[in-house]
Amino acid sequence: MATKQKIFAAESSDVKHFISGLNKKNDHYLHAVIHFDTTIDERVLIQAVHESQKLFPLLSCRYVEATENAYWEESDWSASDMVHVVQATDREQAVQEQLTRKLNEKKGPQLSIAIIRKDERDSLAVILNHMLCDGGGFNDYLALLSAHYSRFIDGSTCAHPNADHLGSRSIKQVFDALNDAQLNEMKHARLMKHEQDERDYLPLKGDERQPFIMTHQLSAKAFDQLRGYVKSKGATINDALFAAYVCALARVIKAEQIILDCPVNLRSYLPKEVKPGFCNLTSNITCIVPRDAGIGFDQALMQVKKVMDKEKKSFKPLKVYWELEETYHHHHLDQAKKLFPSIYRIPVNGMTNIGIIDEHKLRFSGLSIRDVFISGSIKYAPYFQIAVTTFQKRMTFATNFYGTNEDKACIDSFITNLINHLPIQS
Repeated sequence: MATKQKIFAAESSDVKHFISGLNKKNDHYLHAVIHFDTTIDERVLIQAVHESQKLFPLLSCRYVEATENAYWEESDWSASDMVHVVQATDREQAVQEQLTRKLNEKKGPQLSIAIIRKDERDSLAVILNHMLCDGGGFNDYLALLSAHYSRFIDGSTCAHPNADHLGSRSIKQVFDALNDAQLNEMKHARLMKHEQDERDYLPLKGDERQPFIMTHQLSAKAFDQLRGYVKSKGATINDALFAAYVCALARVIKAEQIILDCPVNLRSYLPKEVKPGFCNLTSNITCIVPRDAGIGFDQALMQVKKVMDKEKKSFKPLKVYWELEETYHHHHLDQAKKLFPSIYRIPVNGMTNIGIIDEHKLRFSGLSIRDVFISGSIKYAPYFQIAVTTFQKRMTFATNFYGTNEDKACIDSFITNLINHLPIQS
């Protein structure tokens, strides 16, 4: 008699990301690169991936759509199917090739780790299905993976905290944490729709055959300068990044307003004792300011700060996710999928600050991490997003795009221009 496979519910956010992939907004996968000073033990890494599946069983599942809803079904993929070694002659080229591969969510597995090996040094190129979790969850997963790896290397018998606690993947846990006044504000908010056209787009052609991930980096010294400057203005690093984005966009696009998408981590709404599972707990703030082709950084910073301060105090951005949840649970899947695009509509340009990658949490015993970054999904034109992560105070700007060589040059110039607007000395 065949063993019945385990089933896990798919959440409304899982389906939302799947639809974004279908509609060619993005590839709905997250990406990360970790550079080591020496070689990793691939057998122990496979052990660590296997151990991580206890807390994250969806890694080896496949995505299934039924009449009423979608779900994740346990499959026969093992940890060894998710890890492979690539002997490289050109590290950067190998990282690009492995990082921009497409996984198949309906077959699985949902995780791929390529060990890029060259000159006795390894780099990990990691792909994780965005349907499973957001950038914050991905950051947590990499920390979990490194903890398991270190435990096996060190011969520790101590179990990982929360070893048997899967946690909830539902965004309902955020709604449950709101009080009546907050829920009322959210439920009675209007869904915002911002009509955009070619005037809002960056001059990018796009090419579905050529995915790439481009990075630019600020030094730790520059990060300290930036942090000190924005603190003196009563602003945040995030405000500064969006202000520089506004300055750069104002000189390129033709629209009367600059409209930017800003994903926000919702885990801060949860009580401290609540430990969510690996999931998508993100909403979106929209930053709208007038376009002024000659705007300076300080002026843009004050405009952005004013908008962001107001948006961060509001529960209105949660309305979209409430509507997605209600639609998903009160309609058959086919109907819900048709309705989702009219509910979830984000601006074409965005930036996600995934945050700090903690060097004390991301630690592989016996290895030194030279550098690491996490980035979001690979965008199709006209959609454009910058993902920012910070490790040891070095800030990496990652841009993922399907585009031509001309697009590469355009993006390189644009991000360089954005960074040049920041109040730092090179």
